[in-house]
Amino acid sequence: MRKKTTKEMIARALVELSATKSIDKITIQEIAEACGLTKTTFYNHFRDKYDLIVWAYAEPVRDIVSRVGGAGYGIGDAILDIIRYFDSNRKFILNALKNTSGQNYFLHHVARIHFTVLRDFVVARSGDVPPKLEILMKLYAYGTVQMTCEWMLDGTPIPAEAFAAFLEAGIPEELKPYVYGKEVDDSAKS
Repeated sequence: MRKKTTKEMIARALVELSATKSIDKITIQEIAEACGLTKTTFYNHFRDKYDLIVWAYAEPVRDIVSRVGGAGYGIGDAILDIIRYFDSNRKFILNALKNTSGQNYFLHHVARIHFTVLRDFVVARSGDVPPKLEILMKLYAYGTVQMTCEWMLDGTPIPAEAFAAFLEAGIPEELKPYVYGKEVDDSAKS
């Protein structure tokens, strides 16, 4: 088992504190003390609390997507693991949605992260992103993030596995060859 980085320790402290306290009320000092560090060490790694909030969400998502293509791990597995991440970090996610300079602050960053991760994934597989595909990826990323947040705010009436299957089924047809690694025909590139 690898040792956690300082950034990971700081993020874990924030996630744990957010289980019992509103994120907008958590101070840098509290976060630093919770992981046995100083405020200076915190600022060596993050600009502010909001930079940390975004990183604490983005890193696990990037890690999940980076596994796609290895050992039979596909895009459906990644979608399910991201939904499971949302579910297992429910208090942190809901707290961030409700208590970070208005609900749209965190939601905007999460949607941007999902789009960027998806775009980077497609670029790594195909080397290029046609303009039409970029728009479809934004629609998909922003739409699925909004739906996932609603799923969480509604108390997740649909099990994670079923919800992830809905999100996978919603992948636009023109995007599927890129995310599933299948041959991309010339019509999809226009």
